[in-house]
This record gives sequence, C-alpha cells and structure tokens, in this order.
Amino acid sequence: MKYRQSRITHIPLARWLTIEFTGLIILSLLWSLHSGLAGYSALIGGLIFIVPNAWFVRRVYRYEGARQMRLMVGNMFRAESTKIALTAVFFAAVFTLVEPVHVPALLFTFAVMVVTGNALRWLIQPQTRR
Repeated sequence: MKYRQSRITHIPLARWLTIEFTGLIILSLLWSLHSGLAGYSALIGGLIFIVPNAWFVRRVYRYEGARQMRLMVGNMFRAESTKIALTAVFFAAVFTLVEPVHVPALLFTFAVMVVTGNALRWLIQPQTRR
C-alpha cells in the first residue's frame, strides 16, 4: 500500500501585497489628476485597508501544517477582530486628525481596495511546496 505524500500549500503573500500596493499607487495617481488633496486622501484610504489586512495576514499565516491548526484557527479569530478594530480606529483618526480630506476619494479608494482584495483571493492560486 502506497502512502501519498501530502504537500503544504503556500500563499504567495509578497505578490499579493505587491499587487495591492501597485493598485493603490495607480488609484492615488489617478485621483491626484483631480487634485493633490484627492490623491493624498486616496492614498490614505488605501492604506486604511492595506495595513490592517497585512496585520491579519501576518498573524494568521505564521503557523503552517496540520499540527499547528489549532493555533492558526485561534489566531484567525483574534486577527480578524483586530483587523476590524484597526480599520475603525484608522477611519476615526483620519476623520478627526486630518483636517483637509477629500472624502469621496478616501471612501472610493477604500471600497475599490476591498473589492480588489476579495478578487485577489480568487485570482492568486496557492502554490504547493514540499
């Protein structure tokens, strides 16, 4: 009887973050054609999405393998709640501390980054490694 050797899948996180940052830079440059304030606000809106998302990814995917599954699932719930809290704190900080802000650029860029992040989950396939 032959045993199949299982392979651990690896999520290409560096490529994922590179695509998100590239999209953010492109959106910010497009909004800066409207005005400098809109470009700056778009950059902030994208960072409000990317920074908590990077925190989530770092916390969840630091453990690999079946033996670490309990730690990974526990970290997933804590990391998701921390991600939501960080997003709320960043929005509150921007609306209270940043005086001139272009709200449509900020919110539109945040929404586009959310859609892009969800689309990347379907487009980027995990890579198997031994």
